[in-house]
Amino acid sequence: MMYGPAVAGPRAASGKTSKVTIETDPPGAKVYFGLKEDGEVCTTPCTVDAPIGETPIIVEAENRRSIIENLVVPRKTARPMKVAYKLEPAIGALVVEGAPGATVKIDDEDKGKAARIEGVLAGAHHVVVEKNGKPVYDGFVEVEAGHDATVSATGGGAAVAAVTPASEGEVPDALHGQAEPASRPHATPWFAVRGAMDVGFRQFTYQNNRSPANQRDNRESGQFLVGPVVEVWPAALAGLDFLRGLSLYGRVELGVNAQAVAVVGQNGQRAPSTLTTQWRSLEASVHQRWTIADVAGLEVGGGYAKDSYQFKGAITDIDIVPQAAYSTVRIGGKASLLLGMLEPYVAGEERVVLSGGAIGNRYKLGASANGVRGELGATIHLGHGVDAMVAGGYTRYSWTFKSDVGDAHQASGGTDAIENVTIAIGYVY
Repeated sequence: MMYGPAVAGPRAASGKTSKVTIETDPPGAKVYFGLKEDGEVCTTPCTVDAPIGETPIIVEAENRRSIIENLVVPRKTARPMKVAYKLEPAIGALVVEGAPGATVKIDDEDKGKAARIEGVLAGAHHVVVEKNGKPVYDGFVEVEAGHDATVSATGGGAAVAAVTPASEGEVPDALHGQAEPASRPHATPWFAVRGAMDVGFRQFTYQNNRSPANQRDNRESGQFLVGPVVEVWPAALAGLDFLRGLSLYGRVELGVNAQAVAVVGQNGQRAPSTLTTQWRSLEASVHQRWTIADVAGLEVGGGYAKDSYQFKGAITDIDIVPQAAYSTVRIGGKASLLLGMLEPYVAGEERVVLSGGAIGNRYKLGASANGVRGELGATIHLGHGVDAMVAGGYTRYSWTFKSDVGDAHQASGGTDAIENVTIAIGYVY
């Protein structure tokens, strides 16, 4: 193989030579002048007779990146010439996808539970990925210096050939000398599309209600909301290393089963009304996620959310129920454990209420609200890019009302408590 220009080596040079000392870090590198076919000149550290002028030099050592450049030796030097080269390790990285929490072995050496293994020597390696005691990948991987080799292991005990250097679009097959297209040449997801369904329950209670004829406590149950959830990782899509855990999240859900509402009378008894529920929910937010030692996940996020708890029916009935539409800024966090296919999590957030809708507008001297939300759930990674999520959530909005003498609505505050169960399933690429 030709490493330099097609020129004659130093033994064929017709000019004079000069002593040159060649050193390398680490020592023990092989030195060639001109072509490798002309033979090795020396092993560092060494002093050789080098041709005066410009001569191609090749310096290489095992598991190190080779240096190929021109050695320039002047005709006259005040002292013997010395050159030094630092040989960087020829290493890449191995990225394991689709099997969080799995153990990895490279050439029978245990590398622990790592989704990304740095410092892998360039060349072919035998890689075994095991999850829950079963192999999900067993094959040979070609690691290229300065690049990532990606193993896609989707579980089920079968080996899945999806290995590629980060700069290539093919998967070298060390066993058959063939190449197959990579099924997913990225470690961080690019996008996720899911369908979500919520079942909601609501209880609104006034504090110090002095006008029960005009405003009533209310309870609603069994409201179903369905809609799409979309998440995009822009840095991963752009191939950037910076903020690869950053995602843009969007969700829209609409009520699909209008529930008949029974209004609480002044005597405390519930009575039928003309009302039915009309719930809606949407969210647009930004999330940043970090993986900690491949055993835990930490996420922070913020954005806009709007939850509407409204009604259809006669205006006389709507005027006495707590019709609300919470426009909020949400700020929160989420912590999870990576337990193989299962990722249980707990989440909490503060909701800064920008406006609360009709219920707040009924108080001439003003009304204010603040909200909090907590959620406990789990994500199940089913393999082949499919995951499912089930969670239970509790949201609480606390109201403060200001009433003037003679106002139709008289109360000091209220509590809007919403419980929900969420089920979602979708595809992550």
